[in-house]
Amino acid sequence: MDPQFTSDGQLYAPLRFKQIVEERYLISKYLNTSYLDVGEVTPTERRYLIEFLIQDKEAENEQYEEQKRQLQSK
Repeated sequence: MDPQFTSDGQLYAPLRFKQIVEERYLISKYLNTSYLDVGEVTPTERRYLIEFLIQDKEAENEQYEEQKRQLQSK
């Protein structure tokens, strides 16, 4: 069961709900999927999808930085 309060005394449920909404929003935004469809995804799948999105974004940033270095060295 989820705790009722966070370690700093805030109510846990509203914070967790906001996290879930944010996860669903990001997944639907970056995977071009409806927000409602993402609601059918399990919490584990959501966590994995967020991890994959972060990995993809980090790879894009690395490519961008590499291209930027190459242009600066010319």
